Amino acid sequence: MLPRRILAGLIFLLAPAVSHSGELISEYSLPTEHAYPTGISVADDGSVWFLQYKANRLSKFNPKTKELEEFAIPTSKSGAIDTDIDQNGDIWFTQEDSSVLAKFDVKTKKFKEYLIPTRNTKPASIRIARNGIVWVLGWNNDLLIRFNPTVEKFTEFKIPTKNSNSYDLAEDKVGNIWFVERAGNNLTKFDPKTERFKEYPVGEYMQSALGTVVDSDGFIWYLRMIDNRMVKFDTLTGKSVDFPIPKNKGTKELAIDKNNNIWLSQHTDNRLVKFSSASGGLTQTFDLPTMKSQPVSLGIAPDGSVWFSEVATSKIGHLDVKMAGELSKKLKVKVNVPDNLFK
Repeated sequence: MLPRRILAGLIFLLAPAVSHSGELISEYSLPTEHAYPTGISVADDGSVWFLQYKANRLSKFNPKTKELEEFAIPTSKSGAIDTDIDQNGDIWFTQEDSSVLAKFDVKTKKFKEYLIPTRNTKPASIRIARNGIVWVLGWNNDLLIRFNPTVEKFTEFKIPTKNSNSYDLAEDKVGNIWFVERAGNNLTKFDPKTERFKEYPVGEYMQSALGTVVDSDGFIWYLRMIDNRMVKFDTLTGKSVDFPIPKNKGTKELAIDKNNNIWLSQHTDNRLVKFSSASGGLTQTFDLPTMKSQPVSLGIAPDGSVWFSEVATSKIGHLDVKMAGELSKKLKVKVNVPDNLFK
């Protein structure tokens, strides 16, 4: 079990539990059972921030000291589910059940909550644009929501397709906002300058798309869940190229690292998958040490390592990308072996 500090007047420290430290994958048990950790984001200093959905807490984990801080979210049963970090290092997150956008100031350690104008929007996905504007998707009411933190003002935009069930926000190089419509069967672009949507069908048949991430070249990537294809979308031509991924029973989230590798959390298969766009779509799979842990959320650290949540076992995990090695086009894996491995 991790040491923890609960800021509620007193500070508590718990003895650390044994983890899989020094291995490819390390796992850390949370103090609260059935906490359902989700919404992982990693700050520039390497600290790991995440939500405990059922425990109604925002949490910070220090990988160096193995110290956990927990902060009780003001709104009870908020349904906090997704996070992002702004340029000041402050944490923003969505509260699905209370239709609230929330901010946590890392310096003052205080929360500020903003009630979304349209009730029962079920805000899930969040993305902070490079200009500091906060974007949120309200999947229950087909809303793309813009929040300006400077003037604390919301603006709501109605997604064209009714019952679109939209998730997974991303921003491209020129500031357009992208997301997938899981029920609408579209990849969608929103231009903040013109305030107009453009929808691109993801297939002839329903694909239950999952995504969305943008690589360093400006290509949009998402996953077609039904036919199990990773899709690369060219924003200039409007054309797509797709690649197969390992058969799976359910991917939950995508994240992209600085080398344009796309990481997938495969919930039912209990593994992470690395998809290498540079090698023409080669993949590596990483089975998690704890059986039936159900990985969900993913966060990429500044050093490229991958953090993830395990909702069934109330754990967070870390995958060391240096130990994982790199895929090459020659179907080989380059692994960095420690000098003292055989001593």
